[in-house]
Amino acid sequence: MKSSLFRFLSLLVLPCAIHGQSEEVMIRLVDSLDEPEFYCVDIPGFGKNVQLEAPLMAHTLKRFGSADEMWIMNYPSEGQIYSSSTKRCIEVGSATSGAKLRLKKPSDSPLQRFDLTDKGALVLMAHPELGMAVAAGNGTQAGGRSHLRRDMNLKKLSETDQALVTWKLVTSAATWPKN
Repeated sequence: MKSSLFRFLSLLVLPCAIHGQSEEVMIRLVDSLDEPEFYCVDIPGFGKNVQLEAPLMAHTLKRFGSADEMWIMNYPSEGQIYSSSTKRCIEVGSATSGAKLRLKKPSDSPLQRFDLTDKGALVLMAHPELGMAVAAGNGTQAGGRSHLRRDMNLKKLSETDQALVTWKLVTSAATWPKN
């Protein structure tokens, strides 16, 4: 009986280990900018109204575990950032400054491969001079009492304020939102 249980559990756990799947995280901007509750990478819409074709945005952090703000790093392959709620990965439209970030089905595209640098930049692996950035200026009202949003795109790190391109991974409710 124990042997059968062990084999069954191995079938569930082994594929995750092989593909690098880990716990879900929130991708939070380190600087709060004009939003004391911080910004994080967000899928527009909510629940049944999620907008899978719309560009991703930075949005006020919701409670930890909100499906449209949770990501799995390096899944299903190295460098991919996966949304388990949509079964899609973050992909940029092109390897150019200003390109929008969208959700696409997982693929071998280098436009789906990102690396979190030691300085907190989420860069395109094939073009490490380009990183995920939030728009400059102030956030705009986005539903809720205090929710703000900002556009996101790829930016040349050397030409962008570091406050707009420095991210951290929030791994649990205990460290949300400030740590």
